[in-house]
Amino acid sequence: MTHRLGFVLVGRRAECGQDKKMIRRPWTSFTLFLLLFVIIGGALAEPIDGPTVLRRMLAAEGTAAFIAHQVTTLTRGPALTSEQTVYRDGFRGMRTEYISPPQLAGEIMVDNGKEMIHFVPGHKVARVRPSRLFALKQRTQEAARAFLHGALDVELVGKDKIADRPTFVLVVKPRGKEKAQTRKFWVDSEKWIKLKTEDIGPDGTVLSTSYYTKIEFLDKLPQEKFQFEPPPGVKIERGPARTQVMPLEKVRQLVKFRILEPTYLPNGFKCIGATAIPFRQGKIVVLRYSDGILSFSLFQTPGRVLDRGFLQRLREGPSPSGKNIYSWRRGDLNLTLVGPIPLHEVQKIAESVR
Repeated sequence: MTHRLGFVLVGRRAECGQDKKMIRRPWTSFTLFLLLFVIIGGALAEPIDGPTVLRRMLAAEGTAAFIAHQVTTLTRGPALTSEQTVYRDGFRGMRTEYISPPQLAGEIMVDNGKEMIHFVPGHKVARVRPSRLFALKQRTQEAARAFLHGALDVELVGKDKIADRPTFVLVVKPRGKEKAQTRKFWVDSEKWIKLKTEDIGPDGTVLSTSYYTKIEFLDKLPQEKFQFEPPPGVKIERGPARTQVMPLEKVRQLVKFRILEPTYLPNGFKCIGATAIPFRQGKIVVLRYSDGILSFSLFQTPGRVLDRGFLQRLREGPSPSGKNIYSWRRGDLNLTLVGPIPLHEVQKIAESVR
């Protein structure tokens, strides 16, 4: 049976530019706790169907502690499969240690919910970036609000085994969109953690797959696991801090160059806001798009803001790393699209930018 759920973006606008409604404040952790408590409490009394499994999965996202071996495959552009050891303690901390392929082996990502440190031993650099775990928490808040609206279809399509554990299999897609990207989850039937995720394109092509081959659940993990002390001789690079999503019209007033927008978007996608990130003597503008399931970001900045050496190394087209990155130039602007979108759709977006 297919069920319809809603999806509202918290702290973001539904459209870029014209809507004059105020941006809602992100929920507090206490409010999120109350909502998830109500969600999972109600789910426990319900039969096992799509919405029930999704509710329990969302509730477990911020609480489960485990150590797992993960395999991730990106198929868009140059295909890339990597293996990682993952340490996770809900929204409190996450650590990812890359095992393979050779070009990624030894890299470590440590996230304490406030900032993430990405250690790249081959370059002797540790890059400090905004927390991905914090972003995951925000997406979970957005998904929790979905139960109040009707923008998603959720279908329980069967059962399976992942990492030798029984799972329920869910398919989630935007409501009323025949040709839209979908997301498929394999959810642990006891712990309610997603053990496998697939992003599927409108034509049925699997764009990315991530799954655990082994997993050990724990009561908690020591917080030292989510701290990282760079070895001697390692350079610390601090990137721009997290910035607030705002209407595109407001961002236009903050920069001195004309912001370009795509006239073509894949089915179901719309602009949900923009940010202006201070960088060196200028700003990088980020436009964010979503269809309620997947999202992508379009970065743009004039060439004068970027380092000359970086510009010389900039490769137009798909990233050779296969990390869902596509770059190109339009006049003086350098543009980069980041997100799990099929390559042919990315190329249409790039060609439509005006």
